[in-house]
Amino acid sequence: MSLIYLPQSKWGTGTGRQVILKGDFEKIERALVESFELTQAPSLEYVSASQVRAPATADARARVMLLGFPSPLGRGLWVDGDLADGRYRENAATASLDLVVAGSLWGTEKANQWYGVYALAGAADTTFSLKAMPVMRVSSQSTQVITLRNNANSADIGYGFTVNELVDAKILVLTGASRGLIRPITANNGDNGAGGAITYGGSALTLAQGDWFVVLPKTNFRHLGMVLNDAAGDLAPFWQGGRAFAYRTSRELVSGAVNGYTLFDLALAAPPTARLVEGYAAATGGADVKCAISYDGANPAVILHAAPPGAAFQGVRGAAPFRCRTLESHKLYLNNENTANQVVRLLGWEE
Repeated sequence: MSLIYLPQSKWGTGTGRQVILKGDFEKIERALVESFELTQAPSLEYVSASQVRAPATADARARVMLLGFPSPLGRGLWVDGDLADGRYRENAATASLDLVVAGSLWGTEKANQWYGVYALAGAADTTFSLKAMPVMRVSSQSTQVITLRNNANSADIGYGFTVNELVDAKILVLTGASRGLIRPITANNGDNGAGGAITYGGSALTLAQGDWFVVLPKTNFRHLGMVLNDAAGDLAPFWQGGRAFAYRTSRELVSGAVNGYTLFDLALAAPPTARLVEGYAAATGGADVKCAISYDGANPAVILHAAPPGAAFQGVRGAAPFRCRTLESHKLYLNNENTANQVVRLLGWEE
């Protein structure tokens, strides 16, 4: 790959005008062509309850441009926070991440927690490593100090960061009134219970309880994908292909009767980076399958309605698949007209 050779060392160390040789033009030409191969990053592979990896061999290398984090405002756009250099790295050997190994994540491992897996590299590094950053929610804000909320939005949480280890990193707000804004981190505490807090600089953000945000690490990085550490503290098995993720076992979003359009938090069913979700609505006990999905809480965008078959299969008496976008709040309006024996389960998502 020519990208790895650019810029040439003489360009970086010389001053004034420099001679560009014929071989330099060849590398530049090849690099321009090669760059079109790098619209995607390496896909993650599930290995075990604590491990994921980005596989590579000397003949099938893992190649990545360290662009930063996907913009919450537009698909295909990236934000680097002035922390990612946007340059090329490649691995000839598999990079692995194990949540139970020290140094594999920021903070301490938490259950019912989404983690963003980053490819990381120093300025002089030609290869990348993997490390996990917890995705966080806002509990409250006071004088630019954010108190942290767990991913289920049910209680406050602390992540056990080393005190001030996030200083000079940045937060990127994913949902809410300040969606898409970045602020530098000026302090963080070391609470590992229910009192986690992060302080940021710059002008004040407009934050509300439940808003999601991520930390952009203070090194060159690229977000590769989100993984879920479930209620048992085990990584939920998945497949990834580019920006599409699929659970090996579906996850429940809603069960029972829903009387009128009700806003449901996707919380632990899909990550806040999900722009599309796929799933199915099912019924047991001989009930009709009923599920209406709305984007405005008044009008249906997706309607699922099916009469039950005569016999149960895989524990249900009827099921129908769906695919829909997520709201900017990372929520969905659902309604089944107060029908009993209903369940909605998610099969995966697309970032």
